[in-house]
Amino acid sequence: MEGWIKIHRKMLDNPIICKDSDYLAVWIYLLLNATHKEIPALFKKEKIVLQPGQLLTGRKAISKQLKISESKIYRIINDFKSEQQLEQQTSNKNSLITILNWNKYQESEQQNEQQMNNKRTTSEHKQECNNIYLFLFNKYKAKIEGQNFRERIKILNQLKEDVDYIALNSNKQDKLFNELMGGN
Repeated sequence: MEGWIKIHRKMLDNPIICKDSDYLAVWIYLLLNATHKEIPALFKKEKIVLQPGQLLTGRKAISKQLKISESKIYRIINDFKSEQQLEQQTSNKNSLITILNWNKYQESEQQNEQQMNNKRTTSEHKQECNNIYLFLFNKYKAKIEGQNFRERIKILNQLKEDVDYIALNSNKQDKLFNELMGGN
């Protein structure tokens, strides 16, 4: 495979990816080996099309490449799954791994710019209607209801990146964040 990937600095804030050097090595391996475009492949004796952010691999291949025991690879992959970093489908020969949020971090700058422009237009419209605060409150309140404290923090950190949230003045941002943190 040729080319390059983007590695977002936020990765350093992810406690599961940075749990130890083996976790980080496996994560980088997965990023580097995931496809960036649709590619035909064979999985479970069926023709499939790998989508961007997917790869076919196995514990043995990762273990051999990274010189990490297969049992630790197994634990790391399961931890990534439980922390919703990836999804995995297994067969008796290999696994189909899908890296979640692949597009969020790997899409081209042009796509990012176009999406930001679209979101800005939407954001400006909502702000003109003076509904942005209520819109964000309801959107994130629904996401955090029933979540444990750790998941609430994770979701509310996503809020801080939301274009609509950024469009609010700092007082409204603080008020919104605090109200959501205080709710159940």
